[in-house]
Amino acid sequence: ALCKLDSRLPQTMVHLRSDVALGVLLIAFTRGVASISLVPASNVLVVGQGPVMLLAAKLAAYSGFETTCVAPPVDVDMAASIVFNTATPEGSLPLTFLPITKEGDAAIEAAAAAADGLIIAFDDQRGIVSTAALGTLMPQNGKLQRVSVMSRYLNGAGMGFFANAAKVAANSDIWNADPKLCSGLREMEKEAISRTTKIGAAHTVIRAGTLKGGGCGDTETGGAGDARFLAPAFYKLGQQDVVNWRLLYDCSVLGVILVAGDSLPGPGLTAALTATDKCGAGDSHRGAVATALVEALRSPFAANRDFSVGARESRDFPSEEEWASLFKSA
Repeated sequence: ALCKLDSRLPQTMVHLRSDVALGVLLIAFTRGVASISLVPASNVLVVGQGPVMLLAAKLAAYSGFETTCVAPPVDVDMAASIVFNTATPEGSLPLTFLPITKEGDAAIEAAAAAADGLIIAFDDQRGIVSTAALGTLMPQNGKLQRVSVMSRYLNGAGMGFFANAAKVAANSDIWNADPKLCSGLREMEKEAISRTTKIGAAHTVIRAGTLKGGGCGDTETGGAGDARFLAPAFYKLGQQDVVNWRLLYDCSVLGVILVAGDSLPGPGLTAALTATDKCGAGDSHRGAVATALVEALRSPFAANRDFSVGARESRDFPSEEEWASLFKSA
């Protein structure tokens, strides 16, 4: 049942089209293992919570996937204001939002059975998907071929006192690798990988540190940023400062670091100095994390691997071709 995902958070599930023919899947071989790379018109199911989930759903649809995002009602309501903007008005993308309700289990199961690809993403650091819910999302007799799961940096490097202090004093979104949260994420990864192997699908784990940014920057007035990202209303969410540091970040920190494995550190000694608009160790742009989750569905080099996403200063976000190269070279 859908609402069993995790009792600590509101959870997510949805309905997808089931009419995709075999021709929408491309067989690719990488590292000696056959994997399926999804192509446009494939059905993609996006579940989770928060802006990073909504952005992943938007970018999946922007990439041509028939996308359904099943989310808590609060996120569905939020989607109306932050997902669509001038560059991508409502109705311009193959994207449907469905709220989770107590009566929605049958629709969720139907959606999971129809899905070719699955993306799991949570803004809330407590967000995990239970073993029972993974069974619902990855049915034994379904069509699922590729699964992208968002996790976090779990290696412990660059964490400790300074990250903890900055989280309390400057930015509650700082990822400080709380041991209990890390344990839950490790268990979810283990169960997700086991389930994908059991059903014959391929998995990718995308690891994030501190989530920052995710909006379209200043693009609606001709300035810097990426117009595909969340609408300006995104900047009205959360803690507000005199200067909107999220907007500044979205204009100047569009560079992406993608490395194999759980290998990037947290903010370390500079945690307080880089807690908001400054780019630092441990940062992961929401746009980069969401894009990595989407691009992993169609990259043969992402199959059955995990990657860590970091940030660097740049006013240019990687193109589709550059993302393909990032996965290949990682």
